[in-house]
Amino acid sequence: MMKQISFVALALVIALAVVPSAQNSSSFGGTWKLTQADPPVPAGRGGTATSGQAAALAAARGGISGPLAGTILAQAPETITITLSGTALTVQIGSDKAVYSIDNNTRSDKEGDVSALKTRAHWEGGKLHLHYKQGMNWGRDILSLSGSTLTVVRDLESGGQSTTRTLTYAKAS
Repeated sequence: MMKQISFVALALVIALAVVPSAQNSSSFGGTWKLTQADPPVPAGRGGTATSGQAAALAAARGGISGPLAGTILAQAPETITITLSGTALTVQIGSDKAVYSIDNNTRSDKEGDVSALKTRAHWEGGKLHLHYKQGMNWGRDILSLSGSTLTVVRDLESGGQSTTRTLTYAKAS
């Protein structure tokens, strides 16, 4: 009898630990529009650009480069769309998507390719941590919600240079 009570208590503790994360992740879903970037992104450095020319310019000035420089790895994306399906979270910026497993396991969009986009995600309290890497570029977004405001602390690094910005988004849909 004591073993059964202990087992039920353990199952309840595990269930209660998992429920808040699942509830929080669904709140992140939707399309988000940038309202503020702190510090602001300098013009011409690949901040919100989606063109190959802007990415090339950013690379020439020591910033993020590569095929995702203007989207997934942009310093301050204008619009972000987040969807949740089971334990997978998808972030779409421009035409590019990054898919995360919310279990801290690394996913790759092209297994065995050193230039592939690699992603992983995990919860720390009520904050969702998204880690991503492509080639020599890596980043981490820490997402938190306050009402209908999404705050993203975005750390990006490429070639030894790094930036950290606090991005504020309002829910667009």
